[in-house]
Amino acid sequence: MAAAPVRRPQALPLDVNVIHLSHSAGASDGGIAIAVAELVAAQQQAGLEARWVTADRFKGFRRDRRLRRELCTAAPDLLHIHGLWRSPTRIAPALAASGLPLLIAPHGMLDPWARANSRWKKRLVWQLWERRALETAHCLQALCPAEAEAMAALGLATPITVIPNGVAIPDRSQPLAAPPWSDRVPRGDRVLLFLGRFHPKKGIGPLLEAWSQLATAAARAGWWLALVGYGDGGRLAARVSSEGVERCLVLGPCFGDAKNACLAGASAFVLPSFSEGLPMAALEAMAWRLPALLSPACNLPEAFGASAAWPVAADGAQLVVGLGRLFAAGDLQLAQMGEAGEGLVRSQYSWDQVAKQTRELYRRLLAGSSR
Repeated sequence: MAAAPVRRPQALPLDVNVIHLSHSAGASDGGIAIAVAELVAAQQQAGLEARWVTADRFKGFRRDRRLRRELCTAAPDLLHIHGLWRSPTRIAPALAASGLPLLIAPHGMLDPWARANSRWKKRLVWQLWERRALETAHCLQALCPAEAEAMAALGLATPITVIPNGVAIPDRSQPLAAPPWSDRVPRGDRVLLFLGRFHPKKGIGPLLEAWSQLATAAARAGWWLALVGYGDGGRLAARVSSEGVERCLVLGPCFGDAKNACLAGASAFVLPSFSEGLPMAALEAMAWRLPALLSPACNLPEAFGASAAWPVAADGAQLVVGLGRLFAAGDLQLAQMGEAGEGLVRSQYSWDQVAKQTRELYRRLLAGSSR
């Protein structure tokens, strides 16, 4: 009997031409825009041919058609889609049918809390195109094991991989401007920073409820709460003003060097979210050596294990306990937490590592091994 022919493994491509597709590069896409911008930059620095296309560059009812035409004309080796429920995944089945390999990263948008928000609209979209888009992808990217479990619970047959967001380690030797609260917070007092979109899922409501109950304790310990962000049309500032919340500042959005000034000028960070993928703001805060108060929904259990963060629930009563613990902490303990956070980010969440992981995933997807 003749010997069976030897199957040689398909050679992995040395260079991959990838296009990243998301809804917007602006603040409306929150952490997704930041994550994609930094991932593309890290991949380019690693020698990958990567670029970024956003759907909102096309206006009007023909957006999907124009976007699909541009992507098909560009003919990348692979399309990496970020986020759900809009044009990028609406056109995904047609792109897959044209032979374009897809990798989809929901960025936390399939978590139970996120799916329950605008539930009926998302149920309709799920039936119309979202499920089909996820099933036509070569692979789904989860940012953490909890997100992978949420995806698997939906019964999708598409393979799932876990690759986190990354973060840049700041150069703390560079001079920065004063943070936006510098003329309102007395010298020597400390600031607990919230940084991001003013969205109900971020747990700002319970945070304000807890802070209001601890005004006297906050004053005695020399702490202020700075809420730096955007996206609610001024409602949060109006609430803080009307309720007379003491030692609480609502400030506008800060990006680039202004954001770094906030992180450098704060003494701790808080994010008591109901739902997250893997929050960029929390990773950036730890990179700046800020001790953190994080809810379990931030999907950073490693931060608790490394003693870089304390767990807090998105609940007013439990946040009172967490804030009281922060007020009672000494400078040495807070500094040790900050150093642990920076060490965690360096070891597990650097963009260099994420760029290498995504590059290897692309090559394996194109070689057909994911299936």
